[in-house]
Amino acid sequence: MTIIMSLSTVEQLPADAVAEPVAARARRDQLSPWALALLAAVISGAWAGKPSLWFDESATISASASRTVPELWRMLRHIDAVHGLYYLVMHGWFALFPPTEFWSRFPSCVAIGVATAGVVVFARMFTEPAAGRAIPVCAGAMFAIMPRITWAGMEARSYAFAVAAAVWLTVLFVTAVRRNQRRLWLYYALALMLSILLSLNLALLVLVHAAMLRWLAPKKSRTSPTLSWAVSTAAAVGLMTPFIVFAHGQVRQVDWIYPISWHYAFDISLRQYFDHSPPFAILAAVLIVATIVARLTGLRATAGDMPGLVIICAAWIVIPTAVLVLYSILEPMYYPRYLILTTPAMAVLLAVCIVTIARTTWPIAGVVLLFVAAGLPDYLFVQRWPYAKEGWDYSQVADVISAHAAAGDCLLVDNTVPWRPGPIRALVAARPGAYRSLIDVERGVYGPKVGSLWDGHVAVWLTTAKINKCVTLWTITDRDKSLPDYQSGQSLPPGVFGRAPAYRFPSYLGFHLVERWQFHYSQVVKSTR
Repeated sequence: MTIIMSLSTVEQLPADAVAEPVAARARRDQLSPWALALLAAVISGAWAGKPSLWFDESATISASASRTVPELWRMLRHIDAVHGLYYLVMHGWFALFPPTEFWSRFPSCVAIGVATAGVVVFARMFTEPAAGRAIPVCAGAMFAIMPRITWAGMEARSYAFAVAAAVWLTVLFVTAVRRNQRRLWLYYALALMLSILLSLNLALLVLVHAAMLRWLAPKKSRTSPTLSWAVSTAAAVGLMTPFIVFAHGQVRQVDWIYPISWHYAFDISLRQYFDHSPPFAILAAVLIVATIVARLTGLRATAGDMPGLVIICAAWIVIPTAVLVLYSILEPMYYPRYLILTTPAMAVLLAVCIVTIARTTWPIAGVVLLFVAAGLPDYLFVQRWPYAKEGWDYSQVADVISAHAAAGDCLLVDNTVPWRPGPIRALVAARPGAYRSLIDVERGVYGPKVGSLWDGHVAVWLTTAKINKCVTLWTITDRDKSLPDYQSGQSLPPGVFGRAPAYRFPSYLGFHLVERWQFHYSQVVKSTR
């Protein structure tokens, strides 16, 4: 209903534009980006605490909440330098709020709200005030409900920050080109440097902005803004080159990305913008094709610089995607969520199509609600179910330990599980408070001390002396699909866990299983003797 109310404020008839006071219209134009920003933050934040934490989010908590700034700097010299600025921001956040599921993701909700406001402002730069604000408001609404965005808004990673930086950097770029003031170009250079520091992929916007210059530069002074842009961009990229080279030296941490194949076409057409929502993707494709057909058959475009806006958005989508895919021929680097920086362009492009076809307020609102309905199954049953984060169940395991383990009990982590991504130590790092009162008998070197993301691990056969002092032993291992989700008894069958060293060595010391909890990937067993 909020989307409908926002869209219904858009004046569609010339008579309305004349009758409405100019001051009231200007006030509404100032408020609409932030009203939609609030809506987007609420959409992203709804049920954000329900899904379990997972490997990537555990990395954020391990880096940001579990170490000091010097320890963070030590870690970044070895791994995750590309996330350093985000980790530093989250370090400050975790100084105020606990690293729980909701509070770890809340900054991303806010960042999506900021990005939504930027989408509205960007689209408004290409529309005429007298013709109404249908496209900017519609673009903000489409951005807020796009599946890739609702996913990023509840992910404790830098994706939401990156898309906010991308859209506002582009707003600053358009403003700088049109005004061509030295002060603005200085701000642009500084913003570009911060953007690259936040996400290396945002460097691809340099190519996008280069392509946009032809459509933005004033006709009478085209050379001047082009030269100013070139100088500011060269300075920013030049100063950031050492960081880019250093961060690329850690490229081994993404060696799990699969090489270029036909599957990239599926990733680009579906997952890059629409996550796991085929209905949303199909509806978007139908809308774009219908708009092209309608324009070819003579349908008049809406007022404003629509051809320029469409070309700019197309360049914003195509150039970064093509560059990353082509680069992946040499070194696999393309992954759908890495190009979240192009989602503002897709939202604006869909808004142009909607307004071109629907024309007036209520039909526009109806099409937006149709997209809401298309994306709702993915939003509710894929993104916000307990195992939404690629099936991981870190939070459920921590809940069991928090509820049932006593201070002084021993913890055993089965390091032989074939989890990808791994290692299993990431599970413990996601909710460190749940395990703090336990004796972690296999924990090796302390991660923050040596600059590693995770704590070290000691083989179980080297810890039997510690285990022999335990009364109760909690073991985290792989799920056994042949056994029930919950069991209790005097001596439970170990199942496939019986082959693991984490079972065999304690069993030699007299431990036997008395209780078992199983989740999507993990199994928690309680042993006594």
